[in-house]
Amino acid sequence: MAGWGDDPELEELRHLIYEDGWEPVRATIGTGPQAADTVVVRKGDETKSITSDHIAFHRFVEGLREDNPNLPL
Repeated sequence: MAGWGDDPELEELRHLIYEDGWEPVRATIGTGPQAADTVVVRKGDETKSITSDHIAFHRFVEGLREDNPNLPL
């Protein structure tokens, strides 16, 4: 997992959810030494998938899953 520095994928995901009104529809936490987490967001009929191995992204995904217990894994 990458360090604590800036993560452009996390910034994009935050922007999509909090500023552009996209809804998280799936959050997957990766496993293993090269683990990467993925969040799928939707707005209308369009979906986007954002993946990162950054630890800050991982913490954000954990929070999304806690805040949205019905979010598919």
